[in-house]
Amino acid sequence: MVHECVSGQPTATSYTWNFRQEANTIFGDIQSDARQVMDHAATLQSFAYGDLSREAHAVQLMRVKAAVNDMGNKLCRLETIRRVTAPWQQKTIDQIAKTARLMADNTEDAIVFVNSHPEDLWSPTYGTYVNNLYKESRGVARTSANAEEYARTLHEYRGLRNELGLKASS
Repeated sequence: MVHECVSGQPTATSYTWNFRQEANTIFGDIQSDARQVMDHAATLQSFAYGDLSREAHAVQLMRVKAAVNDMGNKLCRLETIRRVTAPWQQKTIDQIAKTARLMADNTEDAIVFVNSHPEDLWSPTYGTYVNNLYKESRGVARTSANAEEYARTLHEYRGLRNELGLKASS
């Protein structure tokens, strides 16, 4: 799920690319993935009170896995450009990475559980995996939303500062 990232060789564009803006864009994309996981986890939570088949659970878990993998790919890019981002972005990347790894583990554990215990989908163990997925995805969505809001506010602040003709140290 979340895997080792490999950096490519720098190109001419690499020297003029706005990596900080790219990171902000990726934060928004990760927020979207996290919300998808949250929706699927909420659906799985609702399944706990029904008598649904293993296949119904498996379909939702495959959707969770796809979103977590997508998030992992985006996180890979963030980790590749981390050293050229702002300190607050680096902290955000680290927070998201930590939680994304937990999400990947819980997703894998839930899939293994469903495959090996198809008659026990009401068990507390499985419920814990699903509840953890919901909480972790909500946390990633909140962290990335906060990063987007901070970036937007910082951009507005800098624009206003320039409009007023104030120096950066003011």
